[in-house]
Amino acid sequence: MIHNVTIPFSFDTSPIEAQVANIGESEVAKLVDKAVKEGLRDALPTAYGYSSRNKSGIDWHRYVDNYMDKWMERHKEEVIDEAALLMAMRGSRKKAWREVLEELKAERDA
Repeated sequence: MIHNVTIPFSFDTSPIEAQVANIGESEVAKLVDKAVKEGLRDALPTAYGYSSRNKSGIDWHRYVDNYMDKWMERHKEEVIDEAALLMAMRGSRKKAWREVLEELKAERDA
């Protein structure tokens, strides 16, 4: 004769679920990190004959030079205006500069 016996048993799975979530989160973070780094490496200019210190092969010097050249080309008037303003502000504090500026103004007005 077979008798079925049911024993109530309560098991809290939340610590296991939390551990699985942590493992999953760290694995996803690793995959995203790898994908982003590979994407950057593929998008940036590579160096030819780069040194052993630059393991990625990215020619950062050329990249920054190109970026700054483009930025300066777009903003050259603003940079010149700001530099002129700073020079005038600093120059106006010095007597020799004020004298030269007065001479130039006099020549211009003559």
